[in-house]
Amino acid sequence: MTNPIDIVHEILATALTVPVTTPALEAIPTMGSIPQDRPTRLVLVDLDGDASSEFLQRPRLALTCWGTTDREAHEIALSAVDALREAAMDHDLLSAVELESISSEQWSRTGQGRYLVLLTAYINTD
Repeated sequence: MTNPIDIVHEILATALTVPVTTPALEAIPTMGSIPQDRPTRLVLVDLDGDASSEFLQRPRLALTCWGTTDREAHEIALSAVDALREAAMDHDLLSAVELESISSEQWSRTGQGRYLVLLTAYINTD
């Protein structure tokens, strides 16, 4: 079965101008963890749940988007959603993306921003 995180990572790494990573690539133990030595701009793609069937994968994904400011983190989050929606129009396996929420996560006293995007991806089984 196709790994949905790999599909989303590949799409976002190609479409965005910021680094995109996954827990497997960074050896991050849990969703939402702050990577050690992370860049100031980053998108972390992680699995948050799954409602898949035999014929269709429906993973719930979390995209944690960091930026140098709250505004920049929000723009990165919106760009990530737009890139996935656009990719769903002609991707071999990704057929749709359903946005659940985009929320600000205040976590830093340095003025940097972080947004969390929750979405469901619809991926045809191969």
